[in-house]
Amino acid sequence: QRQMCIRDRFRRHYLFQYGNNAWRVSLLISDDGMDTFTAMKVYCSVVENDSLAGAARMLNVSPSVVSKQLSALEDRLGVRLLNRTTRRVSVTEEGTAYYERCKRIIADVAEAEIAISSTHAAPRGLLKITAPVTFAHRHITPHLPKFLDEFPKVEVQVQVVDRIVDLVDEGIDLAIRISQLTYSRLIARRLAPNRRYIAAAPEYLEKNGTPMSIEDLKAHRLITWPPGNQLNDWHFLADGTEKVMKAKGSITVSDGDGILAALLAGGGLGMTQEFIAGPYVKEKKLVPLLEDIVREDLPIYAVYPSSRHLSPKVRAFVDFLLKIYGPTPYWTND
Repeated sequence: QRQMCIRDRFRRHYLFQYGNNAWRVSLLISDDGMDTFTAMKVYCSVVENDSLAGAARMLNVSPSVVSKQLSALEDRLGVRLLNRTTRRVSVTEEGTAYYERCKRIIADVAEAEIAISSTHAAPRGLLKITAPVTFAHRHITPHLPKFLDEFPKVEVQVQVVDRIVDLVDEGIDLAIRISQLTYSRLIARRLAPNRRYIAAAPEYLEKNGTPMSIEDLKAHRLITWPPGNQLNDWHFLADGTEKVMKAKGSITVSDGDGILAALLAGGGLGMTQEFIAGPYVKEKKLVPLLEDIVREDLPIYAVYPSSRHLSPKVRAFVDFLLKIYGPTPYWTND
């Protein structure tokens, strides 16, 4: 079903389809006849699909409608948001900044509508979640009994996997992602900060010495992910210069718990994540190293499919985790 538009003297009414979702939007027409909010949605779809044609397919409108919306938006703003070719588009610096603001505005509008419409809707039904193995075992499943005590009409199914799951194709309501997120059609809520840091057991440091610089690391036995994994790129800021060390391990392990076990056993130095190693740092079983120059940040997000109506069960679970973790999560060593 295509976009339909009905005009009256002061207002424009839209039946607008986005993916499998459809909604009716009624917005005042601006002085130049432009529906800015809809243009923002169209613009975000173009950025996320890397093309006008892709956005047109997603929004179920013709490419000419998308092109006209973009041109009108750029004319209104007085800046070029996109560089266009016949095959794809690239986002300008101004376009990137505008995209980020548009996403926040669209999300805020959706949140405002949901806050009103869902006020009296009790969370219920099956909530399907996916999360990485190490995080799920430590910081999701232990809290589920308390969540169900608060929301007894909800059932929870957790898919514990380290791969990136397609939420729409696999019917997942919410995913936990630990990364620096890029453009996505998913809505993301930041749940907690998460540092990566280099650590070692005190016994290892007593025997082999404590590294005081990036150069010193080369003399130590390193515990890393298998070759080719981007987590083996260790980032530093030293003497005002950003540096990346390609860590090559004497011991390589394909999961965070395995790296932790090797560190605790005195196997060498390794880069670990705070949500995994924080409790061991508190107990002084691990010692963070080069903290003043290591620059590693992988925030923890809840992501869910873009939708005008966020279900009460998803909203309840996200709010529950935010309350449990707090501004300074319990696993940190601060």
